[in-house]
Amino acid sequence: MLAAIISELGGDPVIREFPAPPAQPGTSIVRVLAAGLQPTDIMRSKGVYNPPSPPYVIGGEGVGLLEDGRRVYFGHSIAGYGSACEWTAVADEEIWPLPEDVQAEQAISLAISGTGALIPLQEAKVKPGETVLVLGATGPLGQIALQVARQLGAGRVVGAGRSADALSILIDRGIADAVVQIGTGNDDAALSVAGPFEIVLDCVFGAPAQAAVRAMAAGGRMMSIGVGAGMHLTVSLAELVGKSVHGIGTGQRPVAERRAAFDRLIAWHREGKLSVSIRSFPLERIAEAWALLSDSSHGKVVLHVDQASRSHSNSIAQ
Repeated sequence: MLAAIISELGGDPVIREFPAPPAQPGTSIVRVLAAGLQPTDIMRSKGVYNPPSPPYVIGGEGVGLLEDGRRVYFGHSIAGYGSACEWTAVADEEIWPLPEDVQAEQAISLAISGTGALIPLQEAKVKPGETVLVLGATGPLGQIALQVARQLGAGRVVGAGRSADALSILIDRGIADAVVQIGTGNDDAALSVAGPFEIVLDCVFGAPAQAAVRAMAAGGRMMSIGVGAGMHLTVSLAELVGKSVHGIGTGQRPVAERRAAFDRLIAWHREGKLSVSIRSFPLERIAEAWALLSDSSHGKVVLHVDQASRSHSNSIAQ
């Protein structure tokens, strides 16, 4: 089968033939229609986040068809088999039915990114009228987080990111009440002016998170879910008094919890309350898609695998 493969750590993915996944107890074979990529795919290719041993297929989620024709969303493929391939094997509990009126790209954008936003915000217990700051707001998860915070009752949502152009889009789309450009060397002052914040959903950690702690209100809760800006946080005890910082990982949560969050997100999407910018590519244009992953302000990156499969079949037939 065709697949996007990492042949060695530190390298970029290439399209090549790869053995089809074996059938195993407790798994189902899925014919992949579309595969979702995220920045963590790049980090794994560099040896971060415990990647499989090369060669392996990239991608951690997708939409496809079961043998009986049912269209499903899936995540957590068996080791070595991601989603950027024609066929993959997935644990049965990680295969979730998908409503016919929900497009594959939208389902993919709402799954890992969406549950990654919703679960920590639910744990933060957003109260009506509170101000929520999202650090790393221009990426897919950040875009969804701003909208989810509003659905949970936030009175004001503020997006922070590095790209002024991408931040302005959040205002134009009406999903942020205010934006703050960070990474300019003056994060403390910029966030202080925009605060105080009762809740911070932190997708980046590092220096921006340090500044956000200082801009939090008394009783403020920071939910940290990413490390794009650094692996360490240095704040004084005085700056933490009356505040809390929580490290949250959603991928290890029970399936029932993640699926309930996904179903809630799908319901909001069907009501027109959630959207995210998406960039789609056929599988053979993996190099372009991979390049975009380094700049999350472009939105969710999705590969259409079924198109590559048809082209491959046609070339063989000829």
